[in-house]
Amino acid sequence: MALTIANECKKAALDGMIAVFNGGNFVLQATGPTTLASLTLNATAFGAATTASPSVAASNSITADTTVTAGTITLFRLETSGGSVRINGTVGTSGADINVSDNVIPPGATQVSSSGINLTLQLT
Repeated sequence: MALTIANECKKAALDGMIAVFNGGNFVLQATGPTTLASLTLNATAFGAATTASPSVAASNSITADTTVTAGTITLFRLETSGGSVRINGTVGTSGADINVSDNVIPPGATQVSSSGINLTLQLT
């Protein structure tokens, strides 16, 4: 018999996971790793997860970083408010964990901002 996990359990798992990011940071890095920007997550970083399959949690507001360094973003980290890394991965224009239309912070840039992050948890 195949393992079955109810959507409510998937939601509970994601809700428990996202709470650790309250007041944390969304860090964008170049290979090395060199930090290019660190965006502050809201005190309540994410809204409640959905009961859809997969379960999805959308971030609340994210504060822009106004002290950025130029470079190509290739890595990201989601950190707790104490700076502990809990999720990390790759950034690129395709085939990465986070895909963006442009992953370059040009020289002279004054800030980096994000319209939001969606975390998805697929348990099967």
